[in-house]
Amino acid sequence: MDTLKAMQLYCHIIDSGQLSIAADRLNLSKGAVSKQLTKLEAHLGGRLLNRTTRRLTPTEAGVAFYERAKLILESVDEAECVVTGLTAEPRGTLKINAPMSFGFQYLGELLAKYQQRYPKMEIDITLHDRQIDLIEEGYDLALRIATLKDSSLIARRLAPCHLVMCASPKYLQKYGEPKKPSDLKNHQCLLYAYSHSVKSWSFTNKQGKKQQVQVNGSLTTNNGNLICDALINGMGIAALPTFIVGDAIRAGQAKIILDDWRAKPEDISLLYPSSKHLSAKVRAFVDIAVQHFQPSGGGLNQWDKDLPL
Repeated sequence: MDTLKAMQLYCHIIDSGQLSIAADRLNLSKGAVSKQLTKLEAHLGGRLLNRTTRRLTPTEAGVAFYERAKLILESVDEAECVVTGLTAEPRGTLKINAPMSFGFQYLGELLAKYQQRYPKMEIDITLHDRQIDLIEEGYDLALRIATLKDSSLIARRLAPCHLVMCASPKYLQKYGEPKKPSDLKNHQCLLYAYSHSVKSWSFTNKQGKKQQVQVNGSLTTNNGNLICDALINGMGIAALPTFIVGDAIRAGQAKIILDDWRAKPEDISLLYPSSKHLSAKVRAFVDIAVQHFQPSGGGLNQWDKDLPL
């Protein structure tokens, strides 16, 4: 059997989740795809997929084979590109995951730059704040605003993410302005559900002293833009990244408080699986993203301009 073609067929099945969709993409009948899959399993001597009438689920062996097959196929594509002189023009589909708020506000222009430079590329991007498993869920890249913990992933830093404590003038006029972190115990705080410590906020002052405060609030949500809107409307105090709350601060709708104490800053990074041969499509996107988010003249990123950081 043609092993490379069998790998391509299997990867199409996993990526699409259905035999019928894979068959359409390969211009084959569903029966032909099913027959080739059976031959592949017989060749390998093990079941790759658990089949039901509703869904296909890869077995443990099936997941391992998919991961290896993807790397092999990408290496073959790159080898062909080297020979034909097409390395500078990636092709195929780039699957990306990114946080919702940052994606809405700052990824459209970047994606347009990438697609305009490489018009044969297709982009499949999913926006949500839940941290995903790149390999298990089949993503090429993930944009994360966090500290990298998984050593199996490579991180390319794009920009810093500054977190500031904010409240609206309306809220501060009614309830007063906290002067130290411990004062937050007596205030309504707006809580981000995906934080590692939703109700335990950590601060560091300019002298390096650290303090941790237990907070409470009547609103918990998994979206930073909703927290910002609630803050502007006087619902409470929040720790928000400047790329979300920056415009509200500049417009006078929100005010930075506890200026001597700051939450730990995070990095905005692109993450991708460690691989000896990085695919051309991923390498090209990372290079364009780094250049896109590089502040002009070594200054601040657009979302931090005119803020007292």
